Amino acid sequence: MTTGRLRARVRRAGFAALAAGLVCAATACGSGNDDTGAGSTTVTHVMGETRIDGVPKRVVTLGPQWLDAALALGVTPVGYVVPGMTAASSVPWEPKLPDSAKQLTMTGDYTEQIAALEPDLILGPSFMLDKNTYEKFSKLAPTIDSLSNAQIDPWQDQVTTLGKVLHKQDEAAKVVADVNGEIDAVAAKHPGLHGKTFLTCMLTGPAQLMVLADPKDGSAALFERLGLTMPDKIVAEAPAGGRLALSPERSSDLTADLLVCGAMPALEAKFKELPGYGELPSVRHNGIAFVDVVAINAINQPTALSVPYVLEKLEPTFANVAGS
Repeated sequence: MTTGRLRARVRRAGFAALAAGLVCAATACGSGNDDTGAGSTTVTHVMGETRIDGVPKRVVTLGPQWLDAALALGVTPVGYVVPGMTAASSVPWEPKLPDSAKQLTMTGDYTEQIAALEPDLILGPSFMLDKNTYEKFSKLAPTIDSLSNAQIDPWQDQVTTLGKVLHKQDEAAKVVADVNGEIDAVAAKHPGLHGKTFLTCMLTGPAQLMVLADPKDGSAALFERLGLTMPDKIVAEAPAGGRLALSPERSSDLTADLLVCGAMPALEAKFKELPGYGELPSVRHNGIAFVDVVAINAINQPTALSVPYVLEKLEPTFANVAGS
């Protein structure tokens, strides 16, 4: 799929999701299917089990993954919060949300902000829902935490789970199939990726790299589906949470064929000055990609809407790695 077609498809998916959400808001519907007499759905997550009766109509999402899962299924949340995002900021793969979707602030305890929205479903990841917060939110509405113990859930699991809750199983299956199809198209275009290695990292300062070291983490799924694997040495050191802190002196351990680093320009320049930088396999074969904060966040917390964006961003690097 060409870059132009991919961009157009992301745009169409985003605006289709928004349009469907606006229709639901206007008609007070909560599902694309007939929800008359809809029964209950029970979801198992890290905090236990949550039972949802009927079809939720007022959904609050915490974090980018649950927000995009809702949008991908045509649901505009009544409230949302994404760390680091302000009212003036946006990401290129999402449509502009209407004023009816209230952006919450994370200053202090924002339980009252959520309560004022009268939600009937709250969705959030574990890094935003400790036990105390989860219990508070559960008193307001059925609340679903992370679906696994990994730092980041697979976006496919979130879309599938939310599809069950909203009684939109068919729509959810199509979203997953369509995005996986785009990944598979890239793999077919670049068969040389199969068997190569990858790493993603974030330069958090001149003296520290944060490297994804858990192949079971949801942020690794895209690369694994392309046929890439993580270097065994890094996987062997994976700590709880899946992110490994490396000092610059250990940059030579970044032996992957494909290396994606999120970095501010000043830190990128510092990284390129490290001893041994020029000898890294990714550097020697043009398999290194420095990306901005928006792109590395899309990689670290992938969603049905952001994955096509990442594929487009990394297309030149995929071609280099596949041909090396």
